[in-house]
Parts: sequence; structure tokens; C-alpha cells
Amino acid sequence: MTIPVSTVPAALAALVTQVKAQVVTDTLANQIVVCVGEPGMDLPNDIIELGSSVRRNVKPETFIGSFAAQALDEQYDLECSVSSWSGDPDPVAVINRAYVLAAYIETAVRTDPTLGGNVLVSYPAGTSGGNAEWTSDPVGRLAELTVTIHVENLT
Repeated sequence: MTIPVSTVPAALAALVTQVKAQVVTDTLANQIVVCVGEPGMDLPNDIIELGSSVRRNVKPETFIGSFAAQALDEQYDLECSVSSWSGDPDPVAVINRAYVLAAYIETAVRTDPTLGGNVLVSYPAGTSGGNAEWTSDPVGRLAELTVTIHVENLT
């Protein structure tokens, strides 16, 4: 019997590749960090953190096609965080930049909803956050968003 393995790691790896392909089109691409997990100590102005949180649900599924008798219906939400900082006091500019970073994630998923053939379907499921907050060291504005990608698969 083959043990069903979650598609989370493979889907996340594909998402990293797909988001990086979107980011290279940005005029400031060399200043954007795309990472899994915390970006490190030397923080650039723009960060895209993929898979910052995963909420996964599974349930047993009946025999379907080539799937074994103990197949699992796997559904999960990959939460991704984007943040943009600017020394410009204009809150709208930094909020706009955060949404541009979020769009790279959403476009990557919309371009390949199978996440490299690893899942049946994925799609952008929403964002939260986005308020421009003041920072004091250094002085400027910071906007952060959480982008949720919903994923469905049978394993």
C-alpha cells in the first residue's frame, strides 16, 4: 500500500518558481526577496514570503479512477505574506506597492492553477491587511498583506 503524501511541499516549491518568474518583470526585481520562511536579518523594502502559514484539511475519499481505496481529499490554504516599506510618507504609494507584490502571487497561481502539475486546482482566495503603518527606525511607511491561495487535490 502506498502511503498518501501531502502535496504541500511540492506545491510550495512550484509556487516559489512561478512567483520568481513573475517578479523578474518588475523594474525593482533585484530588490525583492522571495522566500519560504523568514527572510533573514538584512531586510529589503519588498518581501514576498510564501507559505507563511498552511491550514490543511483531509478526509478519506472513496475509490475514484486510479486512486487507491484509502485516497485522501486534501484541501489547504497557503497563506503568503507580502510587505513593502517606503521612506515616502504617502500611505497610498506603499499600499499600492504591497498590492503589486500580492498580484505577483495571484498571477503565478492564475497562470498555472495546477502548481506545476502537483495539484488538481488552486486559486487566489483573498487578501487581508494592507493598512500603511508608520515605522520609526527607519522612519517611513510599511504596508503588509496576507494573500490566501486555496488548493485542492486527491492523494
